[in-house]
Amino acid sequence: MNIRNLGGSILFLTGASAMALVSASAFAATTDKPVNAAPADDADGLKDIIVVGEKRETTLQRAPLSITAVSGDALKQRNANELNDLNGIVPGLTIMKSEGSARIVAIRGIGYETSANPNSQPGVAFHIDGVYIAHVMALGQDLLDVDRVEVLRGPQGTVFGQTSTGGAVNVITRKPILGEASGTASLSYGNYNYLKGVAAVNIPISETLAARFSAQYLRHDGYGYATRVPGYSQYALDDANNVGLRGSLLWKPTDGFSAILSGQTFDADHNAALQKNVNDPNPDPRVVTQDYPGRYALKTRMVNLTLAQEIGSFATLKSVTAYQYMDKRQTADTDRLAGSFFVHTVRWRDKSKAFTQEVSLSSQDQGSLDWTLGGFYLRQHALKDYLSLGSNPGLTYLGMPIVFATYSPYQHTSIAGYGQATLQATDRLALTAGGRYSWDKTTGQPINFFNQFGVANPRESKSDAFTGKLGAEYQATPTNMIYFTASRGYKPSGVNFNQGAVMVPQTYKKETVDALELGFKNEFFDRTVRFNASGYYYWYDNYQYTAEDPRPNSGGSANIPRAEIYGLELEASVLPVKGLRFDGILSLASGKFKGDYKTIDSQGALLIRQAASIALGLPQPYVSGYGYNPAVIAAVQANLSNTNGHEVAKLPGVQGSVSSTYTGEIGPGEVTLKGEMVYRGEFNSRIFTSGPLDRVPSYTVFNALVQYAPHNSNMTFSISAQNLFDKNGINSLFTDPYGALTTSVEYINPRQVFGTVAFKF
Repeated sequence: MNIRNLGGSILFLTGASAMALVSASAFAATTDKPVNAAPADDADGLKDIIVVGEKRETTLQRAPLSITAVSGDALKQRNANELNDLNGIVPGLTIMKSEGSARIVAIRGIGYETSANPNSQPGVAFHIDGVYIAHVMALGQDLLDVDRVEVLRGPQGTVFGQTSTGGAVNVITRKPILGEASGTASLSYGNYNYLKGVAAVNIPISETLAARFSAQYLRHDGYGYATRVPGYSQYALDDANNVGLRGSLLWKPTDGFSAILSGQTFDADHNAALQKNVNDPNPDPRVVTQDYPGRYALKTRMVNLTLAQEIGSFATLKSVTAYQYMDKRQTADTDRLAGSFFVHTVRWRDKSKAFTQEVSLSSQDQGSLDWTLGGFYLRQHALKDYLSLGSNPGLTYLGMPIVFATYSPYQHTSIAGYGQATLQATDRLALTAGGRYSWDKTTGQPINFFNQFGVANPRESKSDAFTGKLGAEYQATPTNMIYFTASRGYKPSGVNFNQGAVMVPQTYKKETVDALELGFKNEFFDRTVRFNASGYYYWYDNYQYTAEDPRPNSGGSANIPRAEIYGLELEASVLPVKGLRFDGILSLASGKFKGDYKTIDSQGALLIRQAASIALGLPQPYVSGYGYNPAVIAAVQANLSNTNGHEVAKLPGVQGSVSSTYTGEIGPGEVTLKGEMVYRGEFNSRIFTSGPLDRVPSYTVFNALVQYAPHNSNMTFSISAQNLFDKNGINSLFTDPYGALTTSVEYINPRQVFGTVAFKF
């Protein structure tokens, strides 16, 4: 949908109270002081939502930034199991699947356009309990024992640092509670033989010691299948078989000191995701004409220790230490077709080990000045091991020709120091200033096969940046606030694993975003109406993207010099009468590349290579080796396209959702009825404008929930439906920049209906 022709869609969304599903439920107080349930809204109005935000506790309505908090209860109502299920809850947030394994998170059009390069960094920082997750493939794990998810929109260059040019997502888990023996368990069953079991228990060990353990199992049959895999009439795709475990130990010997030791594991092992070639002859979106049995396995492990010590009434010293491990293994039908031409990825492994340490010193609430100082260290060792086999002649492996191969170990080191302070200048006016210095180093030693095997020269890239924030907030009344911020975000430079490139360099530049934001946060009519709005304008320098080189299989990450993004976000919650609530969000956005910059799409380059080979009289049929002919390389270089005026990728012009929730007494219990509509507008999947290869169409889905909680019982019963009318909405398009050069579609989940029985004590 073109942003200039929103018309009826805007009227419909806004007229239905399209503004903020800020959080259909309530939230815990801090990462160290969680609660299991927040107070419900009542006749006194909307309740406060407590968030940590920029690593300091405040209420959502007093936080001078765009932030949304989604409670664990709200996630359960939507049956949200992973990050991709947050689509439609948070304004400006778009989460896409990529290559059947990665999760690409974009906020306001700032995301991850270099996913083909394993050592590149995303534009949205992802954390679990304040621990930065070092590898993007780890975002595929399920959400385990979640208290809430906080999403901060806009550059977070001070307290979150590198990779937060678009914003930050922080998953906050439930923590042990001293002196309380409690537990929960739930069992869900639905179509596609969907089965989900969750259990958690809180154990008081002594007056100063408590533990919490949780487990989650999720499985379902495939949402689609392949028709040509040898030995199978229907080879299931998009199935699930996941197990997650989490444990935490809290020690609090004094009022001023606490220690939390946590560990979690996640394992997924199932068939591949359903990715449908845009040229697949079968019209059914859930059936693909493929002939290779793709598999997917993900293993993540994390251990983290959080120490907090109060220093009198002056400040709190906090340390967060973590070790994380990730191992993703995958095989795939890379060309997504069956027939004489084939490209099969027979080995694809991403592996990462990372250590992080963060230390911070924060003032306690004691006067007109609040401040935070901190330091951060990350050391990551990782590997990408990839092998694709195809039909073109060349060096063979197990009797089949190699199309593309790389064995690329790399290391990333990041060191940063930061500080931020807020001065309460008057009773109503507060001023904020913060800064962070970041230094990053990436090294790699690629071993590649494109046209021939070769050990490339070692690569190294260093970058540093000063990022920060200036802001002012004015509290006009106790329930009405206006704020203004200027901020900068930064993504580090990195290395490419290419060889013999004509245009794409061996290293790429750092990326920065300068942002201005003006926001309003309001509550009216005895806090029965909440209305928040924010407008923003971004200036992008050295936008990182996946670039094709005139020489085949020699591309990598590169930089488009400039882009500009602007938008408006609205959020609202309304309590018209007791027991009835309306929530909604609406996001309007636009982004364009500015100035002349020439590059080429990988599929466009393939067509030029084919035409040039014919013109040069090379023997037919065309084979990929012709692309290395100097005259063919020159032909590609002579036909580059200008990105000036192209749309920024992964930025829907319109996004929105509306929901209504009714809670009331029926018989001996309480019933909750909820209906929700989610709309996501169309957008470009890449920086190119290749029509059906890039344009992701819009979709609208409806969700529903019926829940019943008998009085004087610990049981709750519910039935929920996601994608109620079974729409085949397209989540994402992916064009393979190497190997097959094909474009495939990944769809949203089909209609899912679940029944759930939950118990707590």
